Amino acid sequence: MNMKGMRKIALVAIMGALLAFAFAGCSSQPAASTNDAFSQASSTNEITDAYGRTVELPAAVETVATVGSGARFVVYAGAQDKLIAVTEMETEASAARPYTMVYKDLFAALPATSNGNHLMETNVNTEQLLGLHPDVIISSRSAAECDELQNAIGIPVVGITYQDQLFSNDVYTSIEVVGSVCGTAEHANEVVLKMKEWQADLTDRSSKVADSDKPTVYVGAVNYKGAKSFGGTYAHYAPLDVLGAKNVADETAQSGSVQVELEQVGVWNPDYMFLNMGNLDLMKQDYANNQEFFDGLKAFKTGNLYSQPSFNYNGTNVEMGICDTYFIGMTIYPEQFGDIDSSQKYAEIFETMLGANYYETMKANGMDFKQVKITL
Repeated sequence: MNMKGMRKIALVAIMGALLAFAFAGCSSQPAASTNDAFSQASSTNEITDAYGRTVELPAAVETVATVGSGARFVVYAGAQDKLIAVTEMETEASAARPYTMVYKDLFAALPATSNGNHLMETNVNTEQLLGLHPDVIISSRSAAECDELQNAIGIPVVGITYQDQLFSNDVYTSIEVVGSVCGTAEHANEVVLKMKEWQADLTDRSSKVADSDKPTVYVGAVNYKGAKSFGGTYAHYAPLDVLGAKNVADETAQSGSVQVELEQVGVWNPDYMFLNMGNLDLMKQDYANNQEFFDGLKAFKTGNLYSQPSFNYNGTNVEMGICDTYFIGMTIYPEQFGDIDSSQKYAEIFETMLGANYYETMKANGMDFKQVKITL
């Protein structure tokens, strides 16, 4: 064979090898077609929210808006960086709502798409929400309101529920659901595990106190639908329920907020009183009008009056409620809680739930867990 023929054969062989290699590569890793890419981009996930509603979400949630007081639980789940809209109340920081103080700069820079009232009627600016087009809306409103909003604007609405609760399945589920929605499930699960540790610790310590040794306790000047003086209290107050404490207001056979007469407080004559000092002016007025009555109460005589920073303000500030629970435990069961460093415990709770030690900020704003006096 001449040289020209040999070159031709060699060229054919090389081309065949290259084609075989190309086909082999294609067979092991086929290129995505336009249809395949569209399918991946449009894929969705389903999630069951705290109400048991099944909600279809984008495969990856990058932006979140909130209604009611949903932003609080977005913070608990560690997903605050995904917020693109909150409520009017959340754009203004308040010491009584720790999450708004810790993330005040973030919230102040975000648009408010609803009036943000947790319990009263909520007005949502649906046109503004549609313009922002968040991937999902986290709402603390009722299941029916979640459905109504979702049907009205076509954006997935995930419901959470937690009012007046601390260690409950609703609270745990709501944090976990928000974490799953926002892609921060690991963080959310760690928060829930820590909360369950605190719950077990509080229950274990208080269970070692015999019922006959438990003092009677009254919580006064609590906030519900506005400020209240001494007669504003809670039956089955969550911190006292966790501690198995003798809450005198439970004798009303009610649950939740209760308004009682001062005469009834005198009949109960509790060993300890925990008071919301945010309503100090109202309490001072009551004291001025009934000084002899108050000075005769056991808690006033012994000095067993203590502050109880309110944990219900536009929804339940769960972390504050847990701190309140530890404070009450350390106060009424000193032997069982004596090994706890209170400042370290409060810092641990705030850092776990909010990502920052809010305790120092709280004290700087005139709020603390301490013994108090009511004087003229």
